[in-house]
Amino acid sequence: MTEAERIARRYNANALVTMEDGHVVMLEHHSDPDERMYTMEYQSTPDGRHAIAWCRFNPWGGKNGGESYSEGHVDDEGCLCLGSKHFSTVEYSDYPLEVVIQRARYWCTAFSVLKETGTFPQPR
Repeated sequence: MTEAERIARRYNANALVTMEDGHVVMLEHHSDPDERMYTMEYQSTPDGRHAIAWCRFNPWGGKNGGESYSEGHVDDEGCLCLGSKHFSTVEYSDYPLEVVIQRARYWCTAFSVLKETGTFPQPR
């Protein structure tokens, strides 16, 4: 088992974790505090040092819920912007898998807040 697989299992023992094109891929369902369900995909290098996240389903429709990239922090394909740099290629990402999972889960709640209030909350 790779380090990325171990990390994925620690975060969600019930998630689907596979190896695809040399990357560890984890699919999970994650809900916001109001129990709206998102389907998230994480792709990582086997060592867990480089990872990206995709929203494959959100309860607001489409890959980006009708939001612009600058407002929703998700591109038209569902790739999340999780920090000051946006990466859509795993190997170029500066973010390790643990950070990507944590930020993507935060994004689920923040995106629902955006859809309800019109403002994307910023972490402190």
